[in-house]
Amino acid sequence: MTKNTSLTTGVLLCLSVAIGTYGCSSSTNTVESTKVDKTTAAGNTSEQSNDNNQYKYAKNVVGANQLLINKNANAITHKVYQYLLDNFGNKVLAGQQDLTWQDNIDMYARVLADTGKAPAIMGYDFMNYDRYQYGSGLQQTEEAIAHWQRGGLVTFAWHWRDPSLKTQEFYTEKSDFVIPMKDQQLDTQSDDFKAIVRDIDIIAAELKKLQQAGVPVLWRPMHEAAGNQWGGWFWWGANRTDGEQPNVAFIKLWQFMFHYLTEDHGLNNLIWVWNGLQGSWYPGDEYVDVIGDDIYATPHDYGSQVERFQLVKSFSAKPKPVALTENGVLPDPNKMANEQAMWGYFVTWNDIDTAAGVTDKGNFWTGEYHSSNAHNKYVYNHELVITLDELPKFTE
Repeated sequence: MTKNTSLTTGVLLCLSVAIGTYGCSSSTNTVESTKVDKTTAAGNTSEQSNDNNQYKYAKNVVGANQLLINKNANAITHKVYQYLLDNFGNKVLAGQQDLTWQDNIDMYARVLADTGKAPAIMGYDFMNYDRYQYGSGLQQTEEAIAHWQRGGLVTFAWHWRDPSLKTQEFYTEKSDFVIPMKDQQLDTQSDDFKAIVRDIDIIAAELKKLQQAGVPVLWRPMHEAAGNQWGGWFWWGANRTDGEQPNVAFIKLWQFMFHYLTEDHGLNNLIWVWNGLQGSWYPGDEYVDVIGDDIYATPHDYGSQVERFQLVKSFSAKPKPVALTENGVLPDPNKMANEQAMWGYFVTWNDIDTAAGVTDKGNFWTGEYHSSNAHNKYVYNHELVITLDELPKFTE
């Protein structure tokens, strides 16, 4: 989730909701196949595109046989990645972020109840794993396994709290922690670096549980690193006063994390999703499988976000699939197709702890502050949108 600010491109970011020390659970009910005529499911509302069925199936070509950056990635993870490559430019996978800090609110169930369809992708967060022993947000691994077992795909972010333990924060305005650097390299002898490794080890243990359960993970650590023109809002993108460059520090830490998780921890179930917002923060094609962008558009602006789509595609030297890794408003599939901005998948951000149906700026799914109920149903029942019931059986 982003800070209360706006991107330099002019795409407005929605007001951030304070993220607490809690988490959320997901239903494990199997969704029934109730797909209706996807292009007309919500009726012809004024908020929808008027060019139904006029799709320009222009494929955003990526290498048809492109390999994961981890050459030791296991077969099921390769299979999921190939599926993403095959779909990129043709259809978009529907995703929903879990409510990490409130276990009693089930985002999966809310989407299913409102649209008759379930998300193909559920998003989870390790936010509380490295600090808390009890409370909400500590069943994310088990919830992700449950979603995989019902046929879905999972993505994980990590709102990484201050490794120094001086605070429990991840925002720069509340923590002064920065990536330890010396002469443009990670200061691996520092106490701060040792604290970073300690935290990564904790999360690696959870990723190993997922690997042991056969779950491939769209792994999106250290998201939104660049922030905006004033600097990063998370400590992994913080402005510095020591002469080191924030983007260089981030890239060094990203590269270290890749090697440490894959080589030292033997994690071969990760699809690496980079979501750094600016090209100067890109760690290199050999360290990224999917390029993501987080866009919180003006409420009820159902545009494709084609400008950001083209921008993030340009960050890599080799073609990479791109995804809308966080969104407030669901983009119109017709507009994505016609403007050749078919994101690989979207993941709508979560609600706050209100009852279902309450319209509030903090509720990105329920209510109608960001998107209308009719629009959400229209998107989930659109023929260009892949929902849970339409995913292949990856384990066969």
